Amino acid sequence: MASGRVALVLLAALLGNAAPAGAAPLAPAQVQQIDAIVRSAMAKQHLVGVEVGIGRRGTLLFSRGYGLRDREKRLPVTAGTVFPIGSITKQFTAAAMMLLVQSGKVALDAKVARYLPTAPHGSQITVRELLDQTSGLPDYLENKALYATILDGTVKPQSIAAYVALVDNLPLGFAPGTKWAYSNTNYALLGMLIEKLGGMTYARYMTERIIEPAGLDATQVLNSSVPRGADVSRGYTYAKGVNALVPDYSMAWANSAGDLASTVGDLIRWDGAFFGGSVISNTSLRIATSPPAGIVMIPGKHAPDLVGAYAFGWVVARDEGRPLIWHNGGTIGARSMNLVFRSDGLEIAVLTNATTADPESISLRISRLLYGGSP
Repeated sequence: MASGRVALVLLAALLGNAAPAGAAPLAPAQVQQIDAIVRSAMAKQHLVGVEVGIGRRGTLLFSRGYGLRDREKRLPVTAGTVFPIGSITKQFTAAAMMLLVQSGKVALDAKVARYLPTAPHGSQITVRELLDQTSGLPDYLENKALYATILDGTVKPQSIAAYVALVDNLPLGFAPGTKWAYSNTNYALLGMLIEKLGGMTYARYMTERIIEPAGLDATQVLNSSVPRGADVSRGYTYAKGVNALVPDYSMAWANSAGDLASTVGDLIRWDGAFFGGSVISNTSLRIATSPPAGIVMIPGKHAPDLVGAYAFGWVVARDEGRPLIWHNGGTIGARSMNLVFRSDGLEIAVLTNATTADPESISLRISRLLYGGSP
């Protein structure tokens, strides 16, 4: 939901009022160009709703909603509409793990079996390899029966352990620590570690130790695909010329790998807090944003221009020579992007309520515009 603070910052940006030191407001011409970028993308990608936020070191400079958060009720996306953020959740889960590392409850290079004796291949893989996606564990979302129930909205809620158990009898894809492969199983296991070592449910730990201390008033752990509250998005899937409403479904399958919802304003605040050192220590921050040496990502269909190296819920990459760090996310009915240019603190968050959206390209076009190039 849009707070008074968000509305005032947006008004300051649009009118050109003074912003905090180091955070210059956007010029009216830039706002017009951003509007054009988003509206063009919406037409080309057949999007129902989009929310864009731009900040610098945690200060929100611009936030705006486009299109509809609920097509059937004709409800508009606002600057504070809550959207599922999918796998952007992983950077929050990784931060929670680093808090446990800081407290001495877990060691990054310990075998997972030390803490979770029944974890698949737990005696072969380390906690660090879960975080940087180098464990070789297969992805439980590749289970065809499970994925079919997610697609049709009939998925039944189960414990995190039940989803992890789907890969119990499957072999590792490679020797741990030698290659990279994206697997939601890694982050589901991290959720199990958080529950065991943190002494509470994943949802409670995230809320009490990460979300509330960072001042993320709109961010929530999802029970179902439709967030709680009045200003929330419904999901859509475009096919054969029609945007079909996605049925509300359980988010238990996403768990610690992807069950958060947020706003662009909260993501900008999150970026500022995380990289500003107020979530985890500076030592932990350095570790969490340093990928393993010599291991690069496998290019995927999303953000192919931003392939780099995977750290702890963040991808370290470059765009037009500029270093940046990012992660995207997707569920059935939502796709999202969060990127940060650490050299000058520019932060861009894009949330959508469409399975087929490409928020990565929207965020990159906006960043290139803001850096003075051609979007």
